[in-house]
Amino acid sequence: MSSISSAQPNPWIGRTIGDRDRYRLDQRLSEGGMGDVFLATDTRIGKPVALKLLKESLVSSGDINFVDRFERECTICAALKSEHIVQVSDYGIVSEGYPFYVMEYLQGQTLSQLLNGETWHRLPVDRTCNIITQVCAGLQLAHEGVMLWSEKTGAHERIKVVHRDLKPANIFLVPTALGELVKIIDFGIAKIRSLHHENTSVTDVFLGTCHYASPEQFESSNVDQRADIYSLGVILYEMLTGIDPFGFDFRHNQVGSASWLSAHAFKTPRSLRSQPGCEHISPDLEAVVMQCLSKSPDNRFPSVQALSQALQEACFPADYGIPASEGGVVQAIVPDNGVEEASETDLQAETWKQRPVWLNPLTWVLVGGGLIAALIGTGVFVSFQPPESAPISETTASVEPPVDTPGLNLYQTLPGTSGPVWSVLLSFDGQTLVSGGDDNTLKIWNLDTGKVTDILEGHSDNVRSIDISQDGQTLVSGSGDKTVKVWNLQTGEVLHDLTGHRGAVWSVSLSRDGQTLISGSDYGAIRVWNPQTGQLVRTIPGHEEAVYSVALSPDGETFASSGADKTIKIWNLQTGDLIRTLQGHTDAVRAIAYSPNGQTIASASWDKTVRVWNAATGEQMHNLEGHTDRVVAIAISADGQTIVSASVDQTLRVWDAQAGSLLNELPGHTDWVLSVATSHSDQMIVSGGKDETIRIWR
Repeated sequence: MSSISSAQPNPWIGRTIGDRDRYRLDQRLSEGGMGDVFLATDTRIGKPVALKLLKESLVSSGDINFVDRFERECTICAALKSEHIVQVSDYGIVSEGYPFYVMEYLQGQTLSQLLNGETWHRLPVDRTCNIITQVCAGLQLAHEGVMLWSEKTGAHERIKVVHRDLKPANIFLVPTALGELVKIIDFGIAKIRSLHHENTSVTDVFLGTCHYASPEQFESSNVDQRADIYSLGVILYEMLTGIDPFGFDFRHNQVGSASWLSAHAFKTPRSLRSQPGCEHISPDLEAVVMQCLSKSPDNRFPSVQALSQALQEACFPADYGIPASEGGVVQAIVPDNGVEEASETDLQAETWKQRPVWLNPLTWVLVGGGLIAALIGTGVFVSFQPPESAPISETTASVEPPVDTPGLNLYQTLPGTSGPVWSVLLSFDGQTLVSGGDDNTLKIWNLDTGKVTDILEGHSDNVRSIDISQDGQTLVSGSGDKTVKVWNLQTGEVLHDLTGHRGAVWSVSLSRDGQTLISGSDYGAIRVWNPQTGQLVRTIPGHEEAVYSVALSPDGETFASSGADKTIKIWNLQTGDLIRTLQGHTDAVRAIAYSPNGQTIASASWDKTVRVWNAATGEQMHNLEGHTDRVVAIAISADGQTIVSASVDQTLRVWDAQAGSLLNELPGHTDWVLSVATSHSDQMIVSGGKDETIRIWR
């Protein structure tokens, strides 16, 4: 944080304020719309801090809303605990009645200083992506919301926060040994989006910076996270081109607020690729920026996760992994629970290549519902809070040493796959195993010999999900190449190549009679197909974020879906209407499965739990704890008595579906277990992992 000069000495310099005169104000660093930021010394520990003091002119105006807004800013910022948001450590009121709060002192420069420097006028694509991806990680935590106590309800409630003033001056770049760490500063005009706080929100005046404000900010104070996405679009445009989207040449000319309002509301942004020196920008990257700059919020990305995902795919098409789905690098200290090391690539990554630790999107793991967090590192370590208290109606599985399940042992290991095994499935007759992997193929295995009998080629990206009709004639597959393929399992012929998904297809589910096919993908879309004709029946905007799993009910009347938005939804298959939403998981729900009788649904989540739900009522029946890392796949036995879960912790766990107790833990994989399936005829379990093996348990 660089200092600013002033012709008049600042009366606060040299003063000590706070409890027992804890903070000595040494130098004014910057002046903002709500107050001044000082370099101060925490005299208790001798550490430099940044201290923000509300402007005297605002307090002396007599408008109590300014003070209320400042206090609200302090409370919110204290709860926004992310590696990518400046941290607040203390606050108070000086004797003259001016509120202040204390932040971590950052050494580096703002993005504005970088863009306006002598050397840089535009940034390379990879650095632009790195910076904005980190900004998205911080914003995700704010947009998801923080838990704050409500005097009105007498309970904690989730408060969603919109920054409303994103601009290069509020993006701070900190050089570290691991690379450039990005932090968002000044949530001072953050808009709280909560039903119980609407009456205490800021007054209906314009809040923001005209240059970067969305069209709707000029019209109303009631904006959502998509206003921040618009601002990011303007910032992206300037980072990539060195100029603003509307040709104002604002660095050399004064541009009035009316001109900015007119441009944001009515003027079409100029093409990035038509600007001098920007011919290298890909059409995909330009499309991402232009979608952010859409005049209507409905046409922008629905979330910063979706923006981050699309940005990385456009910037790194050769080795693009998957969406930055569930949040920023969230550092946390929890009492006596220790610190867990975050993997530097995540389950969803389609390649295992390394980038700077905070550029890899899925090292960002959101602590769902977490409140208090503190700095524990520079992006490498992540500590997770325990899951929230379970509802009274549910049970929690014991984590005592498991009891051996008679006859269930590692029976066979099938080597020979190339890359992680994303999906495995057994045919209904139990004679055939199908696997889908990182080599873009489906392999057909003979279980008697353990040999591959056929390899089905056609996808151009990894095969993430497969399903088979009950008669064993039809095979369907979903892939990272955004397509669904329908195969004749007997001949290996592609019957239909189903296109239309905008993002990777994470899950497919085929009805037992082979007449209906469901697919779920990135960007929240669910598609219903007729696999016999290849015709699209309907598209359902199912989730706000990626749809990770879909499952048809055994009776074919309903289907369920789950996703990065932490929910499970049950739908009417014939009408596409939403029947109910199941909520309880505190992180992405990666996989779901119906019991054979259709009465229950089991779910696997990145919150490290397996949950069992009553499909008819939506009631949560069991919360099964025991995995030490994200749970990513799930299956239910043919008799409905057991549930098998697969986890990043390299184990399978077998649970009693009725009692909600742990029966067995199956170690053996040497890396993440990515997929699991059960036999329709016996107690056999098949699993696939990142260790490039398929393992059979009997």
